[in-house]
Amino acid sequence: MTKAGEQLVTFHLNEELFGIEMEHVREIIRLPEMVRVPGAPAHFSGLANLRGEILSVLDGRKLLGMPEAKKSDTVRVLVLEHRGETAGCLVDRLSEVVDLEGFIEDELKTAREREKLLSRVVKKKDGTAMIMVVDIEAIFPSLEETTGVSSASVQELAHEEKETLSGSGGTKQFMGFKLGAEEYALPVEEVQEIVRVPAQISCAPGLPHYIDGLFSLRRQTVPLLNLRRYFNVDHDSYGERAKVVVLNLSKGEKKSVLGFGVDAITEVLRLAEEDVEPLPELFRGEIRKNLKGVCKLGEGERIIYLLDSRSIGEEDELGLESAGEEGEKMSGGKGLSGEELYVVFFLQEEEFAVSINSVREIIRLPEIVRVPQAPPYVEGVVNIRGEILPVVNLRRKLNLPAEEKNERNRIVVVDLNGVSTGLIVDSVREVRKIAADQIAPVPGVLQSCLEADYLQGVVKFAGTERIILLLKLQELLESAERMELAQMSCDVREVKADEKEDEGADR
Repeated sequence: MTKAGEQLVTFHLNEELFGIEMEHVREIIRLPEMVRVPGAPAHFSGLANLRGEILSVLDGRKLLGMPEAKKSDTVRVLVLEHRGETAGCLVDRLSEVVDLEGFIEDELKTAREREKLLSRVVKKKDGTAMIMVVDIEAIFPSLEETTGVSSASVQELAHEEKETLSGSGGTKQFMGFKLGAEEYALPVEEVQEIVRVPAQISCAPGLPHYIDGLFSLRRQTVPLLNLRRYFNVDHDSYGERAKVVVLNLSKGEKKSVLGFGVDAITEVLRLAEEDVEPLPELFRGEIRKNLKGVCKLGEGERIIYLLDSRSIGEEDELGLESAGEEGEKMSGGKGLSGEELYVVFFLQEEEFAVSINSVREIIRLPEIVRVPQAPPYVEGVVNIRGEILPVVNLRRKLNLPAEEKNERNRIVVVDLNGVSTGLIVDSVREVRKIAADQIAPVPGVLQSCLEADYLQGVVKFAGTERIILLLKLQELLESAERMELAQMSCDVREVKADEKEDEGADR
């Protein structure tokens, strides 16, 4: 017999009637925007941002082995709670809330071999209604061994990556960008984030000619300095690839933010001290004050000027004041609120991110040399300034559909436990600062059904449905796979060295 006062929220899936105990239903919502998660089982529809809470959404049809159907306006998501976890379940349409008084339990075999997903079957005594009750344990599997990663742990992992890379031969990271035909770069630690050119810019009177105006960025008022105008380069309007590099500048107790309007972001560079040369003597006047040095790459084919942002930001006529409450929290690339810079990129229209501390550089697709008998996810190797690096196709590694290469593709060069590796991504969206309180642990419901533990956390944004998946680079490849990549690079280097020796002998 059923318990007195027990109620079920009932719903339809493929014209069949199911129910779930009312005590587990927190709310019912319309179909939200969802982010697909690579490697998740077919019944896992994706992650949704529900008013700042990360919600795992399961497809009721697929969970119960039913054929997929086109989503209609009647589709709803039951937001369920159990053992402190939250998850959503997609249903075709709602029916009603049923009081089980007058119902009796029937044999579970009438459920057509769905015993693992159903807890029981109830029906009216007169046989006019039958409801299959979904087992809440099937939605929330045991999580004793799949505890989530806290946001503090995420920051600790990022810090570990930073410590690992800090001893890499005295190198320093720079953010590269273009102005006209020339390339410039800024130290990464000065960059707060990189954003699109805002639609609304307030043109206050009395500002210098090279200041486009002021714009608002999360309670900060940011002056937008047009670098083209500042350097007297022709400028009409910002193009589609234009970005604003938001910098944190400080002098003593004075802290301020300043946006540099640039034509495009090119890549993240890791440069050693010996890569940077002093400016030639022909550079005189203001331009010499605004540049720290020059870097030559590709045997001198590429020249990158290193910009001194503070010499520009300290111009008396800019009159920059303290950036206010949020600006005081930010200094030198990491704020009191545990903020870190992340490189955000696309894979199959979904957003992923890795800590910029683990990124050596971001480059366009060069010529990739195929390697015989390489694993399917390995695209080949590339030669970056004399260094041979293996290249992993992230789409293949995460079992995503293949896509033709295009001009938006990039290679993100990262450190995978001591092995420098290139990751092919669809495109790079931005570099932005993310606070610790914006990072949620991977939901237990998702973590329990992923085959690989490659997710480090989930970034959520208040007031928006946007979600970014943080990759755990340490777990992206298994230990044997990392060794295989390292050996592959060594083999290619040996072949190249032998070819050079042969060429020398021929001469």
